[in-house]
Amino acid sequence: MKLDCVRTFLSRIFKNLGKTVGRHPYYFILLPIILSITLSIFITTLPPSKTFKDIITPDKGKLYTNKKFIENTFSYNSSQFTEQIKMLDVPNALVLYLMKKDGGNMFDKNILSEVKLIDEITKNITVENKGKLIKYADLCTLMHKKCFYNPIVEVISEVGIDSIVQKRKKLKYPVDIDLLSFTFKAYFINLGGVTVDIHNFVEKVSAVQLLYLTDDKNEVKSKLFTNWSAHVYDTIQKYHFEYIKVVPHSPLAIEQGFRKEFHKTKPKIGGLVAIMIVLSILLNTSNSWARSKPLLGLASVINAGLAVASSFGLMAASGVESTYWNVTIPFLVLVTEIDDAFVLIGCWRITDPKLTVEKRMEVTYSEAGVSITLTSLTNFISYCIGMMAPFPFIRIFSYYTATCIIFNFVYQITFFGGCLALSGYKEERNLRFGKFIRCERSDEENNDTEEEEYTMALFRDSLGKIISNPLVKISIIIIYIINLSLAIWGTFYIQHGIKYEKLFAKDSLVTEAYKINFKYFKRHSYPYHIIINKTLDYSDIKVQKSLETLLEKFQNHPNIADEEFTVSWLKFYKEFQKSPVAKFSLQGYNMTNKQDFIDGLRNVFFNIRAAKSLSNDVVFNSNKTDILYSRFFVMGKNVISSDIERDVLRDLLKIADESDVPVLVHCVMSSLIEQGIIIGQMVYQLFWITAILITAVFLLFVPNLVVAIIVAISVVSLMVETLGYMCLWDVNLDIISLMSLILCVGFSVNYPAHISYAYVMSQRKTPNEKLKDSLYRIGFPILQGSLTTGLGILILYSNVYFLSTFSKIVILVALETAFHALFFIPVILSIIYAICEKIKTGFC
Repeated sequence: MKLDCVRTFLSRIFKNLGKTVGRHPYYFILLPIILSITLSIFITTLPPSKTFKDIITPDKGKLYTNKKFIENTFSYNSSQFTEQIKMLDVPNALVLYLMKKDGGNMFDKNILSEVKLIDEITKNITVENKGKLIKYADLCTLMHKKCFYNPIVEVISEVGIDSIVQKRKKLKYPVDIDLLSFTFKAYFINLGGVTVDIHNFVEKVSAVQLLYLTDDKNEVKSKLFTNWSAHVYDTIQKYHFEYIKVVPHSPLAIEQGFRKEFHKTKPKIGGLVAIMIVLSILLNTSNSWARSKPLLGLASVINAGLAVASSFGLMAASGVESTYWNVTIPFLVLVTEIDDAFVLIGCWRITDPKLTVEKRMEVTYSEAGVSITLTSLTNFISYCIGMMAPFPFIRIFSYYTATCIIFNFVYQITFFGGCLALSGYKEERNLRFGKFIRCERSDEENNDTEEEEYTMALFRDSLGKIISNPLVKISIIIIYIINLSLAIWGTFYIQHGIKYEKLFAKDSLVTEAYKINFKYFKRHSYPYHIIINKTLDYSDIKVQKSLETLLEKFQNHPNIADEEFTVSWLKFYKEFQKSPVAKFSLQGYNMTNKQDFIDGLRNVFFNIRAAKSLSNDVVFNSNKTDILYSRFFVMGKNVISSDIERDVLRDLLKIADESDVPVLVHCVMSSLIEQGIIIGQMVYQLFWITAILITAVFLLFVPNLVVAIIVAISVVSLMVETLGYMCLWDVNLDIISLMSLILCVGFSVNYPAHISYAYVMSQRKTPNEKLKDSLYRIGFPILQGSLTTGLGILILYSNVYFLSTFSKIVILVALETAFHALFFIPVILSIIYAICEKIKTGFC
């Protein structure tokens, strides 16, 4: 195939650019520095992002659409505690987990006394606002026009501790309902690890949860509550109680945890820069002092730094919000993007040292320019895929990294190119590094063999010779197949979704709080909204039966509580019709007539105090002649892990999809749980989109279909291998690993593309000679890039999940890409070219 006009055109442009850079290096060094300094001024104006929860929850997709529909259709009064069952999101709440210090039953006089004391202390802690002291009573949600009290504290106040301990007052778990007054006490809110008798009365309690809520819709209250809960969170830890251990928890604690961990990483940037400088200097030191390029190692790190500063400055000037996670971008760019510098240096070293600097720069840019353009373009495309993600977190990260890729590429061919030219002039004058003393070349130094770079020649003469052996080639293919098979096996066992109990260090309060919650308080969890998204005649007995059947299907799920815990306006309305009160209040209404059914519902039933909250579960048309939408609630149970949360929601969605009437499903955790569902779909899409794009881009630059397909197969294999080994290394498929996989797409293209391009463009005649030549040209730069990436990212490694995940995936990608680029691709290409040679086809 000779349709290489794009490559030829770019090669000509880079050739002219190389000549210009070689002629005027100082201009190309100074201009990027000036641009970077100018843009970096805006970094101080970087707009902060919203809370961590806001940016990791999807703003597209089925469940997001469901949530928006419910939000716009059904009213929700967040100031009333009786409405909290209907909340759409995790509330802005403060939770105190209380446990007996030595474990065991908490229904003890001394312990319950301290439970009441802790509640009083909490409610009396104040924060100052505009000269006024604010406490919980000023911020709390209401229940029957009074500040909500935790049921366990309320019953302690009503009947006394002795009555509970001596079981004169029995507490029915999970909910104690008074059928006469329609009042209830939801003890599952407070009591965890409960043992009950045959009548569901509480025998033992392992943990107590005290809950403090505010009106989320009131912005003033919500902001004050955030400040108040933060103050309580810090203050309550200073108290030392005799019998009880207190573990506070709130959404703000998670936010503070992330902020704290990311602040810890900032000082590591200096350490990373130092490590990368040392590594780059060592890896660019040659067997000849005159040809060594140690300062270019420093220049490659500075080049990456300029790219990061320019990117952040441009994003700030453009008003793109920043996230905590963006602090990892300097690490990412430093460890993955300096490999293009190694490629430029490698191409320089194989040029004829007798040529002028301008001529050598022409040859270097002509050789390396297309290759680094190809890899930079595929990197950029991979982040463009990330820009389309339904998660603001990934989109923001992709905006910044994609911009970094562009600046890094531009600075590689300008700033770094200028530094390379200056180094060439130094080499031309044959000055010894560090001494600047002119020395005469001996005949031995002018010998071509001596002029070759030893480390580069080692890849050709040693590694190339070894893998040219047919038995070694077969062994490499077998290793590749075993490696890929093991990874595929691993993908069947990978865990989906963020495990909040693993996000932070094992000894952190956030981790401990999540473990307590899953261990003790998931026997009866949050409710699931079941929305009937169609106008029905609810007075029709057949419709009523079909809805009862539908709710039974949900209730039959092993993680959904029994029918007695289902909140159904229709069930309560039908029960009310049988009550003595209804004989008078519904007199004259025919419940089989649609309009009478609706009028009785609106004018009678919903006016009863106990049923008023149910009125928000029904939406009428404008003239009140039809029920457009309605909703019911089924209670979750034994949702004791993140995996079960995801599986339950997926099962309920399946039941809804199989229903005869349109049904929507939602719960407070939907946005977070949906990550596991969406991310699995995104990874699948990422695989085939990447393969198609890489094949297209590679064909554009190097019109060789066989090679393009091999590169695409290699990249997809790399992604599968990374995904599979993630499982074996205890990494979940979640929003953090997805972001790292998007990085994997771009990074995994680099080395396979470089080696494939070098192989195709080699002027050697036989397949094995082309193999050796490609390793000579690009083998050492690949090793340099893999070492700097793998060793450099280790400084970011931490026992905190999101940092360790990032580090693990980058290390996996570095190792796998090195294997593919140095062994698998050269071997496969040599075999294919040998076959083409034998059958005398020009297809290769």
